[in-house]
Amino acid sequence: MKEDRLDLLLHALCEESLGESERAELNDLLAASPEARVRYRRVMALHSTLLRKAAAPSYFEAPAESKTIPFRKGWLVAAAAVALLATGAAIFLTRPRGPIATILEAQGVAWTEGSASPQSGRVPVAVPLEFSRGFVKLGFPSGASVVLEGPCRFRLDEKEALSVLHGRASIHTPEGAQGFRIDTPGGRFVDLGTEFGLAVGNDGDAPVVLTEVFKGEVEIQANPQEKATRLTVGESRALVRESGKSTLLVALDESPVMLVNHTREFIPPTGEEGNLALGKPVFSPGYCTRAHGSVFPPDNLTDGRVNDSGVPGDWSFWLAPDGEDGEFTVDLLEPQSIGRITLQNTNNRGIGDRGTASFEAYGSLDNRSYFPLLTGELPRELADKGEAYPFHPFTFAPVEARYVKLVVTSHYRHDKRPSNHPCQGGGLNEIRIFSK
Repeated sequence: MKEDRLDLLLHALCEESLGESERAELNDLLAASPEARVRYRRVMALHSTLLRKAAAPSYFEAPAESKTIPFRKGWLVAAAAVALLATGAAIFLTRPRGPIATILEAQGVAWTEGSASPQSGRVPVAVPLEFSRGFVKLGFPSGASVVLEGPCRFRLDEKEALSVLHGRASIHTPEGAQGFRIDTPGGRFVDLGTEFGLAVGNDGDAPVVLTEVFKGEVEIQANPQEKATRLTVGESRALVRESGKSTLLVALDESPVMLVNHTREFIPPTGEEGNLALGKPVFSPGYCTRAHGSVFPPDNLTDGRVNDSGVPGDWSFWLAPDGEDGEFTVDLLEPQSIGRITLQNTNNRGIGDRGTASFEAYGSLDNRSYFPLLTGELPRELADKGEAYPFHPFTFAPVEARYVKLVVTSHYRHDKRPSNHPCQGGGLNEIRIFSK
């Protein structure tokens, strides 16, 4: 028996890159040599131990902001195992180890530069993955499934465990799949046979995680060595990490925690074809900013994300400062012939204390002299959970313009709050601008 050859074959086995001919060769070595079988058992035992430690989620730590994807931990584990063992079960290898999670569907996904970009098949273990937009649906051997919405950073940890470092996730576990685990920078979530959603974001300094239970129960471990908290259907919490400790809150900014329109299945975007505003810069005299990642800048208006989606610190919509109607201006970067805009209103994630009621739109070539385009009204947004918000079209005689300014002239507020309550103001989810 050539020990260096056995080392290479065991290395490839741990790396999951063993071909059929090499697999047959390794089988022959194990069948012929008791020493090889002893060595095989020791390598596999050490490999399993190191892999568990390498994949252990650091869910009480904030995620690193670096987008550099490290080399595969499997290689490190295999190399360490082979290097540490000097000797080799009547265990024979007939086929590769099955995948512990697979991509069932990937729609409209833009993988971040430097990230692996699997479109289907098995998901690499202990490798951070990141995509900037789109949806990825993962399936697990137990039958559990997870829908991830970009922007999203995630990592597959082990057979029934996933870390979501940033982004939105919807988790469904059928009967018999209880115990499926989601780790986040704020805490651990254990599914007790249910369907629930997560929005993992931050407030600029520390993690903020929102969760809501759609069916069944979920268990939240906010801090190590503390008693877990159970949530049942209809309950929601914000998990805010401050000073090294996570705290569960029932409300943020005087409003209940909600995951309105949280993604459960992928719905392809429509109506973006020919949209001159997509990705263009937007500026505004002001926007709403509050604690725990409740920040709503104007560049959200042209980012292509709709339906009051996003996560704390990265919401998809714009809100005017407290108590103000607000205004904003889209820069198309060069003069364009425009004749139609479509607007998607907001209700601030189902809270119902914001939104545009009436507005005036203006055009300009130089951002100094503006001419009127139209006046209009938008209905209060009343979409139910899981429904897409409608876009409302407004047409006008085609004109040349580089800048499009929208001035909110009246806004919606919460029906059950006094008229002078500070949490009210104008807002809008998305603006699309077309040539005609």
